[in-house]
Amino acid sequence: MPSANDIILTGLLELCKDVSRKQDTAAVIAGVMSAAADAANADGSFFFEISPDKYMSLNYAVITGLQNKNTPFENAVFFPPVYVPDIRAKMAKRPAEICACNREIVNYANIFDASELDTSFIAKFDEENNYSTVSVLAVPLLDRKDNLLGVAQFVNAKDSSGKIIAFTAEVQNTLISICSLLTVFLENRILSADYKQLLESFIEVLARAIDAKSPYTGSHCQRVPIITRLLATAAAEQQEGPLKDFEPSADDWYALHIASWLHDCGKITTPEYIVDKATKLETINNRIHEIRNRFEILRRDAHITYLQKRLADADSKENLQAEFVAKVKRLEDDFAFVAECNKGDNELSPEDVKRLDRISEQHFTRYFNRMLGLSWAERNRVRDKELYARPAEEMLLQDRPDHLVEHYNRGELYNLKTPQGTITEEERQKINEHIEVTINMLEALPFPKELSNIVEYAGCHHERVDGKGYPRGLKGDQMSIPAKIMAIADVYEALTARDRPYKEPKKLSEVLHIMRDMKNSGHLDPDLYEVFIKSGVYLDYAEQYIEKNQIDEINPEEYL
Repeated sequence: MPSANDIILTGLLELCKDVSRKQDTAAVIAGVMSAAADAANADGSFFFEISPDKYMSLNYAVITGLQNKNTPFENAVFFPPVYVPDIRAKMAKRPAEICACNREIVNYANIFDASELDTSFIAKFDEENNYSTVSVLAVPLLDRKDNLLGVAQFVNAKDSSGKIIAFTAEVQNTLISICSLLTVFLENRILSADYKQLLESFIEVLARAIDAKSPYTGSHCQRVPIITRLLATAAAEQQEGPLKDFEPSADDWYALHIASWLHDCGKITTPEYIVDKATKLETINNRIHEIRNRFEILRRDAHITYLQKRLADADSKENLQAEFVAKVKRLEDDFAFVAECNKGDNELSPEDVKRLDRISEQHFTRYFNRMLGLSWAERNRVRDKELYARPAEEMLLQDRPDHLVEHYNRGELYNLKTPQGTITEEERQKINEHIEVTINMLEALPFPKELSNIVEYAGCHHERVDGKGYPRGLKGDQMSIPAKIMAIADVYEALTARDRPYKEPKKLSEVLHIMRDMKNSGHLDPDLYEVFIKSGVYLDYAEQYIEKNQIDEINPEEYL
């Protein structure tokens, strides 16, 4: 037959397993305190937890002899929270307070024999509950850095006959050993919470830094998580249909939260002028003004030519004026056309491209040295420095060798010929590269196994269900539901945003029309898109985060 010590040892081994497995703090505290009370044969056990702001409050209380009575164990009644630094100033202290203040074990055979103790609350409790508190042992729970995590207090140790006795040195050591399990658990919980907070704070700082790079996308990284959460919640609530089995675990939810914040972290490497490129000629500034000045030069040249001909009586005044007016009108029309092409609102036709070529062939005379005021990097890009140093005839729209910068072609004519939008093919590749950078950055982070899906969730938001997305051309059945949720969230935020320089704010009806077409063309997942519309996620977000004048009358059925 096993001895009492063997039974205790077996129980402790099982308790160790429970503590290592459980995540529920209340359950762990109850398990450890109950095991400790059993090992000491104590009638009562209490746990006072110390909060990060140093308040001590009652977290757990059990008195076996009063289990069938209506005992007031609430904090406010039995032990109101107390600020630990204030305890030292108190004249008389309760046992748990002395333990917390001095960080030492207190052991009283009979607390009412200790004149330095404040026993008023215990006497009142005993009187109201017909109970008799005698022996008390309080143990401080200190982590490896000597931080006080709590106080475990036990009352009324009993012998085998049920008589109340003092807590012996042997029992005291046993309780210290058992309570150390709770110390380890609480320390790990605090460390885990601290690291989790550090991780989330770092992620938020990174996301805000990416948003801060651009005044035009300043909320994207912060708002995509909102849409993601709304749509994921709506999808998880489906009781029938293709999404009825979508039941994310707590780890899945957390991974999706982190992924939605980090989905664009690769944009930290994308040049601002590409992210914010509002016109085709924009780099750091909009170069349309440089071209306008050339048109100004040509107009002035035309005026000078007109005046010279007048002075030379080359023709009648009327003919010369008509010739001058026609030249100015052509220049004005040509510049207006170039300026309109620069905006990228409309797709260029083959005729538009030919007209740009014709306009570019006009020349003006440059007199000033083009090499002056250049950085060393700019000078190194110039092949014929002598040519640039002397006056020369130059084309009105230019594609010069020094416009070739690293992987980019900043040629004026080349950029103006961009068929649609403002981004050239090389710039588009650079923008698309941000998702590869995102994946590489996330894969370099040592996420725990339960968060390993973060890379997939964040790295697939530019994939399409028809396999035509990037960077890996995955199809719908190759992507998880959370990844496809993020794709919809990313598109919806971008379309509803009012702060993009390359487009005017869109009405909600326009946004949903575009998204419906994207669903029909194989871009967005049709099942999730249906939930997005039918659950009203699109409207819940719009009512809080987009301008009121963007929200027009919507019939959801029209956009399914």
